[in-house]
Amino acid sequence: MTRDAESTRRRILSVALTLFRERGYAKTTMRAIANEAGLSLGAAYHHFEGKQDIVFAYYGQQQAAHDRAAAEALAEGQSVREKLGLVLHTSLDVRAVDRALMRELAPLVIGPEDVANAFSDRTAGIRQRSMDLFREVLDDPSVPEDLREVATLAFWALQLGTLLYFAHDDSPRQARTRTLVDGSLDLGVMLMTMLGAPPFAPIRAQLRRVLSDAALL
Repeated sequence: MTRDAESTRRRILSVALTLFRERGYAKTTMRAIANEAGLSLGAAYHHFEGKQDIVFAYYGQQQAAHDRAAAEALAEGQSVREKLGLVLHTSLDVRAVDRALMRELAPLVIGPEDVANAFSDRTAGIRQRSMDLFREVLDDPSVPEDLREVATLAFWALQLGTLLYFAHDDSPRQARTRTLVDGSLDLGVMLMTMLGAPPFAPIRAQLRRVLSDAALL
């Protein structure tokens, strides 16, 4: 992609997100985005196939921000529990200003749409980048190797759930979500420690089989 094309793409994305925030995703058309960006409708479609394609780019932008925030926080080097907390809390921090937009986009995240669905082939790269943050933390001697991928998936799913809850949390500074994250992590780490004991090796194997059969591992 040329520098001019990349610049135009960034402008379209910026304009689209502004309109999504001001008017709502559903009420914003590609024509309105093109007009605000000073482009023809055809030129806008040349860079993005449609609004869902713009949402996909937005997901990538948000994941990049989370990657940076988490990397900076994790550099301090705490325990596995503390690091998991940093990953989950920074995922909320970088999205805090966009809770209204998150609420409107939630049906796309969990709906059947190919582009924006959290489990679609198109979002696989973003999904793996998100999981890599947990995978890095769980690559620790305290976590059995045969439990790491299962735990990675479990904590990523916790992040997805807490983000959806966060978008609708009307408590001051979304305190309920923060409490939910910490309480869930305490339980999750406790369960992970228990499952890591030698007598639970058959259960770990069964967990991997179940998740593999569902194509989640």
